[in-house]
Amino acid sequence: MTIHRKIGLGIIGLGVIMFFVGASLFTYRGNINPIVSKIGMFSFFFWVPTIILGTVIFKTKRGKRKINDLTPYDKK
Repeated sequence: MTIHRKIGLGIIGLGVIMFFVGASLFTYRGNINPIVSKIGMFSFFFWVPTIILGTVIFKTKRGKRKINDLTPYDKK
């Protein structure tokens, strides 16, 4: 598993956690700190873009380059 796939899976997991935190704070009916309320609000708003970003990073293919491919102007 490449580093990009690991990062993508981590970001997807972060999006899922953001959904649960945002949903739980969104439905909370007690007195809550305004900062925690704002964190829950932004978590609930941005969980979908986070999962989409993680999926894009997970799906991208990064091939290994040869040393000769990095300097195309040196070839004769």
